[in-house]
Amino acid sequence: MSILEKSCLLLIFMILCMPIYSMAQKSDLSPLGFHFGINKKEAIRLIDSNGKRIVENEVDSKKIRTILMQGVIVSLPIEVDGVDVMTGLEFYDKKLLSTSLIFAATDEAEKTELEDEFIDYFTQQYGEPVERDSMMYFTTTTWHMPDIKLVLHTNEKNNTVKVEYTYKPVHQTRIEKELDTKRGTVHKDPATQMFLDGDYSKPTGYDDRYGIK
Repeated sequence: MSILEKSCLLLIFMILCMPIYSMAQKSDLSPLGFHFGINKKEAIRLIDSNGKRIVENEVDSKKIRTILMQGVIVSLPIEVDGVDVMTGLEFYDKKLLSTSLIFAATDEAEKTELEDEFIDYFTQQYGEPVERDSMMYFTTTTWHMPDIKLVLHTNEKNNTVKVEYTYKPVHQTRIEKELDTKRGTVHKDPATQMFLDGDYSKPTGYDDRYGIK
C-alpha cells in the first residue's frame, strides 16, 4: 500500500471518528432524569409519573423555587442501598436551574465512603476536579462540563453528601439579572417606565404650562 493510500485511509478513519468524539463531549442535560430548562409543572408531572413523593415545594426571597423529592428516578453509578436520599430541583425564572442528590449518611464512615466513590467515579468520567475547597465542616469538589457545573458537597458535622448539577446558561441569566438589579439597570417596558415616571397621562405641553422641570 502506497503512502498516499495510507494517508487517505487515515483521513477517512479520522472523519468517521469525529462525530463519536463530538457526542462524547456533549453534556447530559438530564443527569438526574429532569431536563434542564423544563418548568415546574413538567417536573411535577415527571415526579408523579414515577410514583415519587414531594416533601418540599417552596419559593425563597430570591424567587428560587425548590422542590425536594424523596428518592431518585434514575440509576445511580454507585451502590446506595439503605442510604436516605432525596432529589432536589431548583427553578429560576420558571426554568430548571439545578438538580441535586442529597444523601443523609448514618455516620462519618458512610459519608466518607459515599464521598470517595463519587469522587472516583466523577474523576474517571470528567477528569481531575478543577477545584477543591474546605472550610470548617464543609468540603466542595468541582468539575466543569460543557453547559454544566458539577459540585460534590460534603458536611462533616451532619454527615451529608450533596451532588449538584447546575445548568450554566440559566445560571448566567440569573447572575446577569441580579447584577442589573443591583446597578439599577433592569429593563422596563415603556408602559411601566411611563407609570414610574408619572407622565403616562400628561397632555402635550403640560410640563411647560405648569413650570414642571
